[in-house]
Amino acid sequence: MTEPKPQVSPRALPSEMILLLLLLAVTVLLNVLFVANWLSGLERGGAGTFLQKLQMLLTPGLAVYGIYAAIRIRRSTRLSETGLREADKAVADLVLEVNPPRRVDVRLGKRLGGRAYVTGPPRKPIIVLGPELLALHAMPGQRKAVFDAVVRHELAHVHAGDLWWYQLATVLRMANLSTAFFALLVLWLDVLLDRGDITSFLVSTLRLAALTLLTELIARAFLRAREHAADQHAAEFGVEGLLAAVQAHQTEQTRSVVRTWLRRHPGADERSQALTNPMRLLASPIGQVLLGGAAAGAAFVTLQDLLLSGSTDDRATPIITGVVIGIPLTLFAAFYLWRASWQEDRNRLRPLLTAAALLAGLVIGSHLPLYTRIFDQAPIGIPIAPSVLLVFALGTSGLCWWLDALSTSWRKSDPSASRMPVFLRFAVPSACLAGGWLFAVLWTWSARLRGVHLACPLEEAKSTPICQSSTPQSDIALKVAADFGFTFWSILTLLVIAATLVVPHHLRTRTLRPAAFASAAVLVVLAALWTTRSTAPLNRARAEFRPVLETATADASDCTKPLTDNTLPLVRCSADGSERLTLGPAAMSTVDIADAAAEQTTTGYAIRLEFTAEGRQRWTDLTRTNVGKRLAFLVDGELLSAPEIRQPLTGGTAQLPGPFTSLDQARKVADAIQGN
Repeated sequence: MTEPKPQVSPRALPSEMILLLLLLAVTVLLNVLFVANWLSGLERGGAGTFLQKLQMLLTPGLAVYGIYAAIRIRRSTRLSETGLREADKAVADLVLEVNPPRRVDVRLGKRLGGRAYVTGPPRKPIIVLGPELLALHAMPGQRKAVFDAVVRHELAHVHAGDLWWYQLATVLRMANLSTAFFALLVLWLDVLLDRGDITSFLVSTLRLAALTLLTELIARAFLRAREHAADQHAAEFGVEGLLAAVQAHQTEQTRSVVRTWLRRHPGADERSQALTNPMRLLASPIGQVLLGGAAAGAAFVTLQDLLLSGSTDDRATPIITGVVIGIPLTLFAAFYLWRASWQEDRNRLRPLLTAAALLAGLVIGSHLPLYTRIFDQAPIGIPIAPSVLLVFALGTSGLCWWLDALSTSWRKSDPSASRMPVFLRFAVPSACLAGGWLFAVLWTWSARLRGVHLACPLEEAKSTPICQSSTPQSDIALKVAADFGFTFWSILTLLVIAATLVVPHHLRTRTLRPAAFASAAVLVVLAALWTTRSTAPLNRARAEFRPVLETATADASDCTKPLTDNTLPLVRCSADGSERLTLGPAAMSTVDIADAAAEQTTTGYAIRLEFTAEGRQRWTDLTRTNVGKRLAFLVDGELLSAPEIRQPLTGGTAQLPGPFTSLDQARKVADAIQGN
């Protein structure tokens, strides 16, 4: 005889719907910030104008929620003032039984019939009950149970603080609509002023409509989830009355599949199935992952463009964007997969399906926003290329597989999810670290590739090595791998992932908490030791930047005799032998150079240097303090060039012409600097 499988309450596991609403909030607020910043820029205003425009975009949501709640309240009467004393007492007894955290005002809605709802300010909740529903309190049997169940359901909304979530959802929906309205107005004015065409306007309208639909779908999915949560809370006092109340409102409309995603409330059949088998709620529809990925994709593009200060060579911005959006996106996927792991009929393909939905949502969402400041044109989002999509697919698949492996392993020792807080204490930080690192890498590669696609069509950028390359995707991938390969966070992330997979599930108990802290400390130390070791190739040429202290006309004999004396400043002759330069101490060296490449210019051949993070700051400081002076560039002691610094250089790169007679000669010097 087989033992019955343990029943797991959906309330025992964290819900991914909170993270889904958070992703929506981030996306909408980023759009609002972008439009408010743009509108304030039109008036050339400061912080005050920006705050005024921000208030203008956010106020409609609060106003709509307040007006709608006020109308519903005006149509009702306090139950204590109606003379229905028995009904008032019955409701008061239920309020005392549920014991919500705030005082509840109970009212009679004469037009409600047998329905009820909760409304009002979050701090002063109001429950409105219909007369037909109130009449059930004095009836025996199942009718009285229906009355009790419906009142408990509405009190569950109050107990969970759902009015705060309702208010937030309303503000987000209205703010998204007002932002789209101003964007459409500007686009239409461009058409009227012959600065835009009707085709672009229609395409932009479709994209804004898609963003609006995305907001509505997420908001309504969240509202449906709160209804299920209220049902589960009310079912703790008995499920029969609640089932009878739900089935009494079952109609053909509620069974419609077409309107399922647009409903604010789940259908009666769906609620009945969830009440009969609560574990059905552990596995949400895969479409919700698509919605979350689309919201994150839109947030990735908009946040990056907001953070950019006009320079497309900002290396920190994609990393910050990837971490800020990647962490909540990872937790959303994690909670979705972890809840599904405890379902009875678990789908083995769910991690793969989750990764596919996540990838599709990211790609679609990244192409929806209109708000950008890069080259004054719409963002192209994640490049739709086979190699890019393959890397994103491998990354998201690996992440989803690992997240699912964590919960599957834990479930073997905790099938009833009774030790879920212990699991979350080690799984959530691990997921944040892995997801933040993964999306920082993926988005950095995508953003750099997007920058290449936007910049290379420009005439001044066509001569750069990356634009001349036949494989820019792999070239950028190699540079990203070099930037992230042996860093502290990369090694720490890989060690944490390996540790969570290797440690057996039965060892993850509260008794091993000291060992867990000790292991974490060891991982940090190992990662620090690994990443602080020297990784520079031993055969790299010695490149130096030295300030020019003095120049003099050189005789032929000056450049033939040795010019090196350890007791004197370094002296070198120019490549053509016309100048004799006295150089100061080295201000920058090979360790500050991340990459070197040869390129052809209009006047000859040059070497383009790309500095490390520390090197970029040193280069900026060096050029700022030497404006109007000359700076010598030497490789293995040979002077290649000594240009004059006319202004501070902040781009993180330098183009240095040299005495090269061919591109191959310049390439050999660049390879020597790289250590190739």
